[in-house]
Amino acid sequence: MSGKTKIYFISGIVLFSLGLIIGLFLWTGSVWADLEGYMFQPATHADKSEYYLSCPNLITKSDFGIISMGIKNEYDKDVRKIVRGNKSLGYVIYVATDETILELKPGESEVVHWYIYPEDAAWNRFILFRVNIISSRGPGLTTASCGVMLINVPYLNSNQFFLLALLLGTLLIGSGIYLTYKSSTLQVKKNYYFERLMLAITAVLIIGLLLAFFGQWIIGGLILVGMYLSLMVIIAHYLQK
Repeated sequence: MSGKTKIYFISGIVLFSLGLIIGLFLWTGSVWADLEGYMFQPATHADKSEYYLSCPNLITKSDFGIISMGIKNEYDKDVRKIVRGNKSLGYVIYVATDETILELKPGESEVVHWYIYPEDAAWNRFILFRVNIISSRGPGLTTASCGVMLINVPYLNSNQFFLLALLLGTLLIGSGIYLTYKSSTLQVKKNYYFERLMLAITAVLIIGLLLAFFGQWIIGGLILVGMYLSLMVIIAHYLQK
């Protein structure tokens, strides 16, 4: 491997690794936050809520977030629903509770909102949230939960940080793959093994991020464990060479 080829190759690996670290940070933080949220204020003898709980993936120190849930009466008679939102209040043992009573006619729906702030984060890391719904019809008690990662960065709001992290990670990963490809094209024996490996890792990263961001944290978490194990095997393999 010539000097120019080696520079391309090492630079590609470094840039790809930095982009991968950004992606893994977002993926791991999202899964971890939802896991902590699942264990927060567990509701006994409660069914999983049929309504989707919409939570932001993260908030920064300079921002706030909104958690929401759309609730609809799908019965042909009036329904009374008591919606209790519980969030961490700086510590796991301190809980803020907000109760909303909905009187819904057949086919009527309402959206309930809860505000979250950086100071709500337990361990200064995750804001934990659980909603319990007591209904006069259907399952008597249903529940849903989520966790929101707190990012300790000043000046940037949540959307700015999220977009910056995604753009920077994408740029680094794309540049890393390109430089590695350039390295391979300069070699007499063209072997695109590293490029294929990088593309496979990137594909898994994208799938895992999408699962985590859309609330499928259990599946996303299992894939994340597999990703870390695979990366450890790959790194150990090349360190032994």
